[in-house]
Amino acid sequence: METFTIVWIVFVIAILLYRMIFQKFKEHNRENIGLSGILIIFTWSNYSSIQMNQIVFFAIIAIAAYSAVVNGMLLTRKINEPERLS
Repeated sequence: METFTIVWIVFVIAILLYRMIFQKFKEHNRENIGLSGILIIFTWSNYSSIQMNQIVFFAIIAIAAYSAVVNGMLLTRKINEPERLS
């Protein structure tokens, strides 16, 4: 069970970092917010069973929180931006 948890956390972090670095969060904003929330909840609930280093734990939480905040701002901007006629 512990290896599944570690593999799952690394997989979700890889998806978020890929979208952050290569896609610049241009699309999939709602999915990124959901992934960030799931990552925070899953990492926080399994913190004691995995026995990971505190620095790694806080780095994972920081990446997920940053991703959620940035995607929330981008999603709000995209929703509230009026359509341009060309």
